[in-house]
Amino acid sequence: MALQGLDDKSQVLTASVFWYFTWKDEIFRWDHNIDYKNISRLTVKVSDVWVPEVYIVNDVRDMPITGVNREYVIVRSNGKMTWFPAKELQTSCAVDVSKYPLDTQECIIKMEAWYHDNTSFVLNTIGSGIDMSEVHFIQNGEWDILNLSANSFQYQDYADNSFAYSCIHYTLILKRRSSYHLITTTFPFVILMAINLLVVVIPTECGEKLGFCMSQFLTMTVFLTLIGQNMPSSSLTISYLTFLISLQILVSGITILIVAKSIYLQTRSIEDKPSCIVRIIFSPMIYFQQNYLKKSFTPAQDSRPEGLITWLDIDRKLNCGLNILLLLNVIATVSVFVFVIY
Repeated sequence: MALQGLDDKSQVLTASVFWYFTWKDEIFRWDHNIDYKNISRLTVKVSDVWVPEVYIVNDVRDMPITGVNREYVIVRSNGKMTWFPAKELQTSCAVDVSKYPLDTQECIIKMEAWYHDNTSFVLNTIGSGIDMSEVHFIQNGEWDILNLSANSFQYQDYADNSFAYSCIHYTLILKRRSSYHLITTTFPFVILMAINLLVVVIPTECGEKLGFCMSQFLTMTVFLTLIGQNMPSSSLTISYLTFLISLQILVSGITILIVAKSIYLQTRSIEDKPSCIVRIIFSPMIYFQQNYLKKSFTPAQDSRPEGLITWLDIDRKLNCGLNILLLLNVIATVSVFVFVIY
């Protein structure tokens, strides 16, 4: 009748449903044309007749379906019994949020007969077994129902395999309506990632560059906290969006480290020579550095000995590495988005 929602945090599916049970009861048979003044139909309380004793075994609140104080059974003279129990279900559902907010979930409502084996009690589905009420159904704003199916089968007794019990599993395939989440989550994330690229164009001499990087780092951290509040606390499945935000935090942290080091190197004079360890680390860049100097500067502009690495050279190489890191970050993020969509 209605799908209230699927709580990602508690992993609980809430839905208003009713069942259509029908069976034959030989005790309730009479000739309505002769003895009972043409009365062919009665409505009696559930407490006055036998009704199937079934349970929703993954209901987190109340497993039995029967509610003797609020329900009735329609009895016909040919012994046909009809029961329409209605209930608001809260069933457990394992949520896979790896592709949030473009995810599709599969939830199962498990109905079982616990106390009657298949020699005296069998559950069968009518038609497809499950459908949406054309009169009562109310759309959910967050989830769209893609498919409904029912599967009746029998399972063995846990203690004695010689007995089998009847069971029906109702499967709901739900797809998240992603428009709201794309606007409130994905769109701000893309904007923050794009803003993070502005660190390339801000001069190191500008004192606001480090402050800008710190602001981006704190913003991504807060954004990850907000996303985590809506996600289930599980390590089985983690959203790719969470990984991407964590990646942005890592990139922002590396950016802060490089920018802070670059600001420090800007204060070193050209006469200061890097230590032996630094020269060894950056020695593979000597050849490229020499070619760069030959093309960009004249001998009058740069009188340094050929092959000498200065702190300013290291600063340029660090900033070049930062640019490459930001480019790889964008490529990795776009690749993950394409994977999630397709």
